[in-house]
Amino acid sequence: MDKNILIIGAARSGKTTLAKKFVKEKGYSMISLDNIISGLSAYPELQIHHDGDEFDTASRLVPFLEKFFTELSEGNAFYDGVKFVIEGTHIDFEKLIPFLRSDKFKDKYEIIGLTYNDINSDDLYNNMKKYDTEDDWTYWCSDEELRGNSTYFVERNKFFNDKFKEYKITSYDTSYDREEVLERIVSKY
Repeated sequence: MDKNILIIGAARSGKTTLAKKFVKEKGYSMISLDNIISGLSAYPELQIHHDGDEFDTASRLVPFLEKFFTELSEGNAFYDGVKFVIEGTHIDFEKLIPFLRSDKFKDKYEIIGLTYNDINSDDLYNNMKKYDTEDDWTYWCSDEELRGNSTYFVERNKFFNDKFKEYKITSYDTSYDREEVLERIVSKY
């Protein structure tokens, strides 16, 4: 594939795992929007951080992402064959998706959505307890925090589902057979 890939979805939907598969199996270079947000949080005047309103953070991140995504698709790396897989949740759909689908970028970016439509907050909590590793920030949460997060994540997943439908973004449900679903995605691209 000659495109960069943007993977979006709610927390714990498999974005990072899928991105790592693209790196390992297809030779992509990986970029985490969470890492970018962590770096930008060093500048409090930007008001871009993980804590607080995710919609506000996504909106404030747009000017940076537009410039960043432009550089990823117009610089020497892109034309030398280096492709990127970018994953994250802080996406302002109203601004960023039309930007990436414009004539200038539509042939340079593929957008993939991940959801978990058949999991309730108890199922998600149990999955996080069972499968999360030290690499996952949720691994370090207390049971109380994890229960609260699982409820919030399921609600955010509904938001992403609605946006994927509204913007006609190809999405994949990772509720069951997650590894098989992710392998199928990688083999498609």
